[in-house]
Parts: sequence; structure tokens; C-alpha cells
Amino acid sequence: DLPRIIALIVVKVVIILSVIYFKGILSLKIAGICALLDLLLSSFAVISSRALIVNIYYNLIDNKTGIVSNIFMYGTENRSSVATRELNCDPKFPYKTKGYLTRNKKKLGLKISGERVYFIPSDDAGLKKIFTYANIKYVFFSSKEDFNFERNNLVEFCIKNQIKMMFLGEMRNLDSNNLISDIKQIEVEDLLQREQINIDIEKISDHMENKVVLVTGAAGSIGSEIVRQVIKLNIKQIILFDNAETPLHSLNLELKSKYPDKDVLYYLGDVRSKDRVKGLFQKHSVNFVFHAAAYKHVPMIEKNPCESILSNVWGSINMAHYAAKHGVSKFILISTDKAVNPTSVMGASKRIAEMCVQSLNSKESPTQFIVTRFGNVLGSNGSVIPFFKEQIAKGGPVTVTDPRMIRYFMTIPEACRLVLQASTMGKGGEIYLFDMGEQVNISDLARRMISLSGLIPDVDVKIEYMGLRPGEKLYEELLTCNESTLATTHEKIRVGHIEKIDIDWLNNLVQQLIATARKSDTTETIALIKTLVPEYMSNNSEFKDKDNK
Repeated sequence: DLPRIIALIVVKVVIILSVIYFKGILSLKIAGICALLDLLLSSFAVISSRALIVNIYYNLIDNKTGIVSNIFMYGTENRSSVATRELNCDPKFPYKTKGYLTRNKKKLGLKISGERVYFIPSDDAGLKKIFTYANIKYVFFSSKEDFNFERNNLVEFCIKNQIKMMFLGEMRNLDSNNLISDIKQIEVEDLLQREQINIDIEKISDHMENKVVLVTGAAGSIGSEIVRQVIKLNIKQIILFDNAETPLHSLNLELKSKYPDKDVLYYLGDVRSKDRVKGLFQKHSVNFVFHAAAYKHVPMIEKNPCESILSNVWGSINMAHYAAKHGVSKFILISTDKAVNPTSVMGASKRIAEMCVQSLNSKESPTQFIVTRFGNVLGSNGSVIPFFKEQIAKGGPVTVTDPRMIRYFMTIPEACRLVLQASTMGKGGEIYLFDMGEQVNISDLARRMISLSGLIPDVDVKIEYMGLRPGEKLYEELLTCNESTLATTHEKIRVGHIEKIDIDWLNNLVQQLIATARKSDTTETIALIKTLVPEYMSNNSEFKDKDNK
């Protein structure tokens, strides 16, 4: 408001000075002195009165009810003070700013919006003293850059001391309420995220320009994110294929709202259905297929191995066969690190799917078949993090299979970026892997999630160890002993070169496997799986006695 106020006062003073001077009431010198005094007094009176009214207003509307939590704002920039004003005065938000945290010693001792600026001590004892003095329950970060900068210091202190952390929303302008309307609690996914994988979006966009894209399993966690990323490109048409009606309907509503001008088709159907898949390819000139449809839950598939073969193996073969027959340019299979030295039916079925899809790649075929191999995906349907969140919300216990269990993790957007990049890099027959860093201990993950919820592990929420479930293993692998990788043009992506497989031998056994699975003959199905994938050793499973000795 200051520029407008001062401008109006200056205009008023100039008008009055002109009238006084031209009327000859006072000399120019005396008129100038009067004008200067008027400018100072008017400015003081108008600005101070407005400041007083604003202060009274904010005190009057500070009518928060219920429990109000004291918070620290991280940083002293403009957006922090704007957020403080809005949070402190809006009764919808149960927060009260009690200070600002900074690593800028020049700001020490200052006050912003009436609250003190604290310099962050280098030791936990000093931090605890400050937090205890102000009775702080939350820390608000204005950006992910600030959060990442404090990841090994302030963030770790907050986790250990059950201090909750929040992200402010994006501030588009000072009059916007995005800062507080988009407040998001910091989750374990934010702690696990590494430097995001970057992709050559221009190359991908050029690659898919004016093309027809088909996504199977389009309503699932990976499939729907592939759809969300592909639909932003300059494609001709995108076809969504899934057998889950309600999730597909929900995705339909989302895409219609966000991309009303895009040509999107929705097909309910099963990848195992010859007629449905054949009709789809006959009706549409598909250029790219992203095959994400699969059964994925290890314990469930361990109880239903025949259905796993029909979905993961036959479904993949069915889609790949018609893709090749109708001249699709690229077929990208979504696989898993559980396919490497599998200990479960699910992992073995995905390994067979990889072998079958790769065997279709040939110089005679117009279709390039590519495999992408993922680790566990953060936040996907049925994954460990949503499961732990649900258990914590109920007060526990949080159930972990084994204190030694470790897993690779990646975010859903990371996984889908890998898929898109592979679609441009692949020439056919490759398996692409993502550099996922170090594996994460699942027990530590559970403890961090409990702490992030403001609770104390083993006190407020118990952790119980249940033992390995059928088919589970303690750690995951990305390569078998017969595989090796080479670097690609992308620093985070490597390509695996796989040993040659006798195609006639593979086709013969796979045909037997599918026929046996259709008869629901579990015993023979498992025996054939172990013949096809000799490295498959059942772990903690009823099928262990059928392992190849």
C-alpha cells in the first residue's frame, strides 16, 4: 500500500502548494516549508492509523478454537512472513508462528511480524533448548530446496524428536492464498527421494509426435502415471485399456477435466482375451504400447499361481503378438526386480514374460520389444508405505516381516520417466535398469514413518515382526549372475545384455505352461515354471520341495 499512499499525499501537497503560491497567500519559501511539514505529518498520520487498524483487525479475528500448535518457519524471506500472517489469522488453520529459523547470522535477533528469528545451533542439545522454550510442534519449510539442505541436520532432529514437518504451497503472487491452501505434510517419500531423474523431454516429444499410444493396465499406479505424462505430449491419440471399471472411470473423469481437448479412448477388457486384443489393434493404428497390466502382489499370487501365468505370461504374449502383427513401432514391457533370481511365483512369471517378449524381437519384425525393470514403487496401490500409514492411523501395531529386510525404492514419476526414456533409447531386445541407489531397510522405514506422524516408535506405536511371507526374500537384485550392464547416454539408466535363449525350446515349454495353467494344474504349472526359470528357488513357500536341486 505504501507507494499508493505516498503518491496520493504528494499529489495533495502539490495541489495545495500550487493554490497557496498562485493566490499569493504565502511566499514560495514559506509555502515549501508548509508543504514539507504537511507531507511528513500526513504520511505519518495515514500510515500509522492504517497500521493500527490492521493490527487491531488481526487481533480481533485471531479467534482460533481448539488446540493450536506452535510452529517455526524455516527461512526469513518474504513468503515466510506472508505465510505467518495468513496462518496466524485464519481460524481454519490450528497453527501459531512462534519464530523463524535461519542459518544467516546477520538475521539473529531480528523480528519478523513480531516474532523472533533464531539461529540454528549446530548441536541437537541447542536445537532442543529452542524448541522446548517455544513449545514447538511443527516446522514449516517454504521450499523443497530448504528441506533438502537441512536433510541431515534439522530434518533428522525433527524426526528423532517427533516434530512434524510441513511444506508451504506455491506462492504465485503476494495476494495469493496458495501458500496456505496447498500446505502438505512432509511424508516418508520426501525423505527417500533422491535427485530426480531428468529426461530428454524434447526427444521423447518428437518421438511420439502425432502417434497413437496404447497403455495397458492404464488405471493402475504405473499405468495411470504413464498416461498422465504421455498425454502432455503432442500425441495424436491415447488408448487406455484395463479390466478395472471403477479406477478406469475415475481416471476418465480426471483426464476429461484436465485435458478436455485430448483424444482419449477407454477400453474395458482383459489382456488375456484374444478377441478383445485383436479387435483393438484392428480398429486402431497403434504406434506405441506400454504394457503395464499384470498381477503383482507376491502373497496373493503365491496362492494363485495359474492365474499369475495366464495374466503375466499369456497376457504379455497376447499383447506382444498382436502388436507385432499390426506393425506397432515399440512395445515396452513393465517388469520388476523380483524377476531376478526369483523366489516367488510372481517374480518367476515376470521373468518368463521378459524372455517371451525379448524372443519376439528380430530383424524381420517391425516392432522393437523393450523391457524396463523397476524396484518397489513408492505410494503404489498395495505397496508398503500406504499399508504402514493405515496401520499407524489405527494406532498400530506396524507389521514388518523381518528386521533385516531391505528394498530398492523409486517414486512413481521416476519409474514412468524411465519408461518414456526407454521408449526412445531402445532399439529392441534390451532390458533397461534405473540407478536406484542404496536399498532401504524396511524396519527403519517403519520407524521413520511413525516418527513423522509425531509418535514414538515402540512406545506410541509398536512394531511387530511377522516373519517372511511365502515367496518373499530379504533383499532384491537387479541382475542375475548371467547378466551384465553397460552405460547409456543417460547417467541414471543402464542397459542389460541378456544371455541368448533357444527360442524353440522356450516356445514349446511356454505353450505347455499356458495349457497347464488353463487347467488349473498347480503342481505341473510350478514344475514347468522351475524348468523355464531354473534360478527360481521358492522361499518360505509350499513349492519349495519342487526346487531344482
